[in-house]
Amino acid sequence: MLKFNVRSNFTGILESTSALRDSASRAEKTVATQVMKDTDKYVPALTGSLTQRTHIEDSTIVYPGPYARFLYYGKVMIYEPTGSTWAPRYQHKVVTDRDLQMHKTMHALATSHWFEVSKAENQKKWDRVAERAMKDAN
Repeated sequence: MLKFNVRSNFTGILESTSALRDSASRAEKTVATQVMKDTDKYVPALTGSLTQRTHIEDSTIVYPGPYARFLYYGKVMIYEPTGSTWAPRYQHKVVTDRDLQMHKTMHALATSHWFEVSKAENQKKWDRVAERAMKDAN
């Protein structure tokens, strides 16, 4: 499972006192929704399953399962006893230095570390969304 907590990326904007906590919580969800939408085009997708299962919990975007972690770091992982990319259930894989071939079937801009790529492109927009959401929540 891979999670990105929006709150940690907007501490200056979304800090709240007890009087503003509810407004900040609604604003965080609004920002998380925008972040998820803007980031989707960078998430590798062959069938769209990962995108369909991605969801928001509080202000955290959750990309579920070990599959998301595997794609996010973009490295081939193997089961050491056999050297295979296949591993028996509940067995641990290790990361190699070989890059994954990212599927760009559904998302032409798909890449590893998709959150960082999206953040570099969209941070100013997310800041504006956060500010607007805080104003609208009051």
